[in-house]
Amino acid sequence: MKSASDFLTLIGSCTWDKELVMWVGSEKSLQQTLGPAKSLTIDLLDLFDLDNLPVDDESTRDQLRDRLRDKLRTIKHGPDNRVILVVKSIGLLARYNVGLKPFYDWFIGDFTMAVLLLDGGTEKVDWPEEVRCEGNRLLNYFSEPGMVKEVFSSNG
Repeated sequence: MKSASDFLTLIGSCTWDKELVMWVGSEKSLQQTLGPAKSLTIDLLDLFDLDNLPVDDESTRDQLRDRLRDKLRTIKHGPDNRVILVVKSIGLLARYNVGLKPFYDWFIGDFTMAVLLLDGGTEKVDWPEEVRCEGNRLLNYFSEPGMVKEVFSSNG
């Protein structure tokens, strides 16, 4: 896992090459690290219509993938408009097997970067016996080959 200063170096690069990275830490620590860099945050939960939720996993996956693709298409970017996209609720990408292809399809030129936010929270939760919590599951999932390029942490 790389440090926040490594992330700052990446942000300051003249060009980005399909930079899809993960930030392990709070949203607040990410925003502080981003500083004045132009960023846009999307929460994947906001892509769903609460009055018309999908009925099964396949419908959920299709709706999430399609709405994410549509949302990404609306984001303006270019040489004079570099954008860092912060993505929240990333567990949905893994849970519904959407993966990261929509982000790789979105990248055009060297003007965009996507940061998957893995905010584990600082509170220790006392889960009931019936609930099994695998704290590093998402980190391991997104760290596999072909997923994110690098993982950064406010504690790294």
